[in-house]
Amino acid sequence: MPQTQAVAALVSGLDSAIMAGLLTREYERVTPLFVRAGLKWEDAERDALERYFEALGAAAVQPLVELDLGARSLYGRHWSTGGDAVPDASRPDEEWYLPGRNLLLLSTAATYGAIHGIAHLAIGILASNPFPDARPEFFRSLERSTGLALDAPVHILTPLAGMHKADVIRAGAHLPVQHALSCADPVDGGHCGVCGKCGERRRGFIDAGVDDPTSYARLGPL
Repeated sequence: MPQTQAVAALVSGLDSAIMAGLLTREYERVTPLFVRAGLKWEDAERDALERYFEALGAAAVQPLVELDLGARSLYGRHWSTGGDAVPDASRPDEEWYLPGRNLLLLSTAATYGAIHGIAHLAIGILASNPFPDARPEFFRSLERSTGLALDAPVHILTPLAGMHKADVIRAGAHLPVQHALSCADPVDGGHCGVCGKCGERRRGFIDAGVDDPTSYARLGPL
């Protein structure tokens, strides 16, 4: 049976879209939060989320909430803002690191939650995430500091933290995942098939043994 409390889910690409779908089994109200930071793929990503949640058709899912963080000036000339070439699937994880990304997202979500009476915040961190703002100690520390700053309870949930990409894809295979976008260099609003995010997605479906319903503009090397 669903729990009575609400949860706000930070949504962007495939993993977090699946996470939000899975949370509908546990919560009566799931509010998807899309935080716009000024990154090049966000228009396509948001449109894809609208299609995903419409296809999902879950009664628990509330209308998508868009919050504008405006972090473009922080990252300057960078591949994420359109200033440099997007890393392809052969590049190491370090090239995908956006400093403070989870700190910015969760601080924004916590502020929204305090205003709207939502204490539980979910973020789609996977077991394979190597970055410092994906560590359990960071989340516990942030719960304390944002709770103090907002004078409100803050509970950060990481329901995918024990899972790898293939595990998440298997768990969400029954969901309309073809609509969720995970691409850093979209082509006509869809997947380029070449960037590192597309490569990770393609490998995830292969490793999961699940047919990939995604349409890619072209297929780069994995």
